[in-house]
Amino acid sequence: MKVYRLRLVKLLLLGFILLNLILFYYTWNTFVWRRISQALSGAGDDSKLKADGVHGAKLSPKDKARNANKHIRKSITIVFFGHYNFEQDLRPSIESILDVIPNMPILVLQEGSPEYAYPPVAFERNLTNGEEQTVRFMSLAFDVRRSREQHNPLAAIRTKYALIMPDSVRISSKNLLQKILREINTKSRTSELAKKDSQRVTVAPEEIVRHLLLVPFAGNLKSYSSCAKLNLDLPNWTIELEARNDSTHCDLFLQKHAILLDVAVLGAMPEPFALPFPEMFYMQAKIANLSTSVFPQSFMEGRRLFASFHTKQRRMELRRRQFREMYKKLQIKRLVRRTHRIGGKSAAREGNWQPHSPVFDAQFSSANFSLPLVTDIDLFGCERTTKSCIGSVYNNRPFYYYLGKHTPPCCLDKLKTTFNHVLDEFENVGIRYWLDNYALKSAIETNQLSPDAYDIDISFNVQDLERSNAMKKSQSKPTVDHEGFYWIKATDGHYFRVQFSKVNQVGINLLPYEISGNEVRASGFFGWKAGTFSSDYLHPMSTVLFLGRSIMCPNNVLEYLEAKHIKVKSEEIAIDDEED
Repeated sequence: MKVYRLRLVKLLLLGFILLNLILFYYTWNTFVWRRISQALSGAGDDSKLKADGVHGAKLSPKDKARNANKHIRKSITIVFFGHYNFEQDLRPSIESILDVIPNMPILVLQEGSPEYAYPPVAFERNLTNGEEQTVRFMSLAFDVRRSREQHNPLAAIRTKYALIMPDSVRISSKNLLQKILREINTKSRTSELAKKDSQRVTVAPEEIVRHLLLVPFAGNLKSYSSCAKLNLDLPNWTIELEARNDSTHCDLFLQKHAILLDVAVLGAMPEPFALPFPEMFYMQAKIANLSTSVFPQSFMEGRRLFASFHTKQRRMELRRRQFREMYKKLQIKRLVRRTHRIGGKSAAREGNWQPHSPVFDAQFSSANFSLPLVTDIDLFGCERTTKSCIGSVYNNRPFYYYLGKHTPPCCLDKLKTTFNHVLDEFENVGIRYWLDNYALKSAIETNQLSPDAYDIDISFNVQDLERSNAMKKSQSKPTVDHEGFYWIKATDGHYFRVQFSKVNQVGINLLPYEISGNEVRASGFFGWKAGTFSSDYLHPMSTVLFLGRSIMCPNNVLEYLEAKHIKVKSEEIAIDDEED
């Protein structure tokens, strides 16, 4: 019995020892791996601070400021871009930042052309104890001696976020930088059960923040609206801007501001630092479907720039050039602006209308949205002294067809103008005409010109040719009428063409037909448009509404077009028969 008890005690003692060894092993293993993971993730300092806090030790204000500065420096690089060297405030702006946050990474991007880069800007700072040279100047000009990586400004940014800052700023405290960093580092997550309830959660370090945080300046004018809704209609060559009073959906901020965003978002854009900045930047952000919001607090202004008439005009001329290049690069031919302002009428077409400035002005719209909404439409290109934007046409398909675009709106506008001019001429002198072919098809379907149209066909009775002086003169040589329209006889057939001007070849085809008995035959021109048809289609004539006016056309128009192998989509047509 005694031996049995000794064995039982030994077994219990051995089990107790083993249990303690196992508990010690797992405790030690967990502690070691936690320290290793913290060391690898760089969280050792934070653990130490937490441990110190547990034991009652408190950080001094100096240590707190040092940790805050370190966090900002590791998160944000300030990028200066869009300044003009002939009048700038870069040195005091950079000094004000470094005085608040020493060793703050700052990148100054300089446009390469002499208009912007001359005279050169130099920055030297008397470094104090612990300070480093963290300000870098980089030219965006092409240099064959530099590699592709050296040409990339994003390669010089080592932080997650970039704060794109305009010239002339003063920072007196790090508080605003901390707030905007906290704002972009968190996102709103809405509960599926309660749509109205949302909470802020921290963004993961590897997550790309597809959001732009816009920080305005205190000197911005309150009497003007800063936000605009931007609509890019690239297939129709159009940009639309509409004044908005919503700071949570601001596609384009028109007054002075800084932009805080994820550097990865910049890397996904084709040309993030293209001029004009930031307008071209916002075009790319809109295409990338990035969200925006305006921060409620503001940066302080620095020295007032471009106060003299000379520098203001020089800057404005450069801006005009930048915008013209932007429209050319984006293939924009129409700019629509909807603003709130006192007086003025909507300018919606050409005539005697004077084009507005192509620049997006900071005084875009009044902040008083009770004022009337005025629409201004500006067209670029396709003038009397410029060539047509349509170019040469092969196989009835212009070049923009292969780009997934419609006819440029400036060309459609001039085509309508030429059509109305020809129609007035024919009706004034009594020429018997009718709308024909694809223009007739568009008139039946929509009463409007097709967005893909590049010419209009008008057929007429050849016996009436002599009634028009312009057409009669053009039989022997091209002629320009009193309004500048160019009348010419085509070299590839006995038909006529009226162009918007001699240089601009947007125009109307005038197709002569001869009525002989019960048949209507083409008079000297060839091709698929020169088919013979019954004269019954012209007796009596009908009318169709086209471009806001009543136009002559054949009767039984669906049957007439079907005979020409032109199919009409809609049969809801309004054709009025008239007596011949």
